[in-house]
Amino acid sequence: MSFRYDLTAVEILKLLGYTEPVGKDTLLQAEREKNLKLPPALFEFWSLAADSPLFETADIWTKKRNYLRFFYDDIQKWIDSLKEYWEKAPQEYADNEYYQLYKLPKEKWSEHVLNYLQIGSDYGAGIIKIGMCLDEIGQEDPPVYMLIEGGSLADWKIIDDHLSDFLKSSVCDVLCCGEYDTAVEILEEMGWTSEEAYQESFPTLDMDALLKQRSEYGADAVCGCAYDEDKHLLIAAKIDRADSRNSRMMTYQKE
Repeated sequence: MSFRYDLTAVEILKLLGYTEPVGKDTLLQAEREKNLKLPPALFEFWSLAADSPLFETADIWTKKRNYLRFFYDDIQKWIDSLKEYWEKAPQEYADNEYYQLYKLPKEKWSEHVLNYLQIGSDYGAGIIKIGMCLDEIGQEDPPVYMLIEGGSLADWKIIDDHLSDFLKSSVCDVLCCGEYDTAVEILEEMGWTSEEAYQESFPTLDMDALLKQRSEYGADAVCGCAYDEDKHLLIAAKIDRADSRNSRMMTYQKE
């Protein structure tokens, strides 16, 4: 077997049969309305994955309704829902970050909190926002950040140095079925057979070349995908070095 290890997220989508840019028109309209140009990798990924049930349980959003959702918009909604209570007893909320932003003109918010294009959240608990800083979104392959609920609104931390890595790890995590069997169910409907596999079955598989992406699922987990072009066989693997029970390898083959 001769495997490819360098597939991008978009190449994996196309390999699986997602070849039509069903979300392109929606994205173009959203870009015009928001006067924003998305990084090419995200634009193409969202165009192909739009409203796909394959990502129903993923951390990256693919629903068209979530396109171009900004952190400032979420802050404003929170402010709008609470400001009537704040005005009744403003002294009680002096230390509240939302209240402090409420008392400022919106053009001053950036002095305290940066704005982010939100592109996902943790599916299970819903306490983590995932996004890209608007100040960096013009880059070809910008970093991706996360914000954990309960912390400071300014406490966004880098989770991937490059958007392309985040997109690929999102696809690989879905295909590994470590948390949910969504990929198995959806891809079998599309004519793929799937089964759990083991490294010993693939003696030529280079695990170091395969496991290049940080996995969202696991304390110290990495994941990746490899493709045998001759056999039309796709392998997705996740290894958690901190907990081997949280490791899994899946194969997908077109019938």
